[in-house]
Amino acid sequence: MSTGIISCVVVDDDQVSLHVVEKLIAQTPSLKLESSFTNPIEATHYLREHPVDVIFLDIEMPQLNGFEMISLLDYTPAIIIMTAKKEYALQAFDYEVHDFLMKPITDYSRFLKAVNGLHKIDQRTGDSDPWNFFVKSDSLLHNILIDDILFIEAFGDYVKIHTVQKVLMVLSTLKAIESKVPPDRFVRVHRSYIINVKRIENIDPNNLQIGNKVIPVSPNFRENLLKKINLL
Repeated sequence: MSTGIISCVVVDDDQVSLHVVEKLIAQTPSLKLESSFTNPIEATHYLREHPVDVIFLDIEMPQLNGFEMISLLDYTPAIIIMTAKKEYALQAFDYEVHDFLMKPITDYSRFLKAVNGLHKIDQRTGDSDPWNFFVKSDSLLHNILIDDILFIEAFGDYVKIHTVQKVLMVLSTLKAIESKVPPDRFVRVHRSYIINVKRIENIDPNNLQIGNKVIPVSPNFRENLLKKINLL
C-alpha cells in the first residue's frame, strides 16, 4: 500500500450487495478493484495466486462463511467485514479485522472512513522491510523470521519453506509467498524455487548451493539472480 493505491477484492454471495460495494470502490480513487466473487471458495483459490491489500468480506455465505475463509488464507490482508447482523461484530474482531460495515451499505462517508483507516495503517508501518510473517502448517500458526528462510520450494499444491531450524509444509503457492518476502533479498531462480540471496554459498552455470541443497537455476532467471548478488 506504500504507493497509495490499495488493491482489493469483494466477496459476497448477494449480487445486489456486491454491486453496491463495487460502485463505492469505483468512486474511491485510492482503491483498485482486482476482482469480485459470489463464491468464497473461488475467492480463496484466487487470493492464493493473487494477494491483495484488503478484502471486503461478507459473513453468511454458502459452502464457506467469511470467518472460515479468513482462516484458510495463508497471508493476512486487511479485512473489512460486511454484514447485516451486529452480533458478528465481537467475533469479527477476534479475527483482527480492520473494520465492520453494517448492511445495507448506503453511507459513502462511513465506507470512506474505513478506507481512510487503511491509509493510516500504511503510514504507521512505513516502507520498511517486513521481518516476519505467519503461515499455517499442521493446524498451527508458525512465526517465520525472514532472515531465517533459506529457500522456498514448490511441492504440488503446497510449498515447503526451508528455514535454519525446520521445514514447514504450507498450503499455498510460490507466488503468494513471494509477495510476503522482500524482493531485494529473495529471488526466484526456477519455477519451483525462491531463494534467500544472503544464504547462497556458491553458484555455477546451472545451479547454486545453500547448505547441503543444490538448487537448479533456470536460464530465464539467471540474469535477475546475478543482478541481486554483490558481485566484485
